[in-house]
Amino acid sequence: MRVLVVDHHPVTRDGVGLCLTSAGIARSIEGASDADEALPLLEEFRPDVVSLGQHRALGFIRHVRDRHPGVRVLVLAHAPLAEIVPAIRAGAHGYVSKATTGAALAGAVTQVLHGPVVPAELAALIAGEFGQSEYRPWLTARERDVLSCLAKAYDNQEIAAELGIAVRTVNRHLETIRDKLGTRRRSHLMRFARTGHASWPPLAGSAR
Repeated sequence: MRVLVVDHHPVTRDGVGLCLTSAGIARSIEGASDADEALPLLEEFRPDVVSLGQHRALGFIRHVRDRHPGVRVLVLAHAPLAEIVPAIRAGAHGYVSKATTGAALAGAVTQVLHGPVVPAELAALIAGEFGQSEYRPWLTARERDVLSCLAKAYDNQEIAAELGIAVRTVNRHLETIRDKLGTRRRSHLMRFARTGHASWPPLAGSAR
């Protein structure tokens, strides 16, 4: 994996690079101090993931979205969650706090290649900002069914009985939901479900 690290602070760029190479996540790292410096590197370096330390660089995020759709943008910042929503709206694929651990960052960089990386609290904000129709592709119909049961405080056996599926299938769905929402805590999933964002109509053709 090739990772472009964009951050004003050299120590942060070096730290992120060391974290990802030590974890065996990235085979090649390139750094840039800001979005202007990063633009030519998108063509020259051809990163798989951009770790972006500037959550307000919306023009850069849109440029990546429009001109380099195969490149994933992970915002790495320390800011109120409400300030991260515009970056997601602009096309960023995920967010990790700068207060996170190296292991969590490495996991997020790996995960963002395959789907969104967002804390449950941010996911709820994004859902409210986007509206249901734009947000629901993140969760399949069956995953929303599971969350709807979780909102009622059902345990896994009760969810299985309600949906007519095996407990191990419930466990698998919950694991996928945790990955998509970027949280391991059941309480966070319940909080997200209770916002009402789990109760949308099923998507046509979505996996059950």
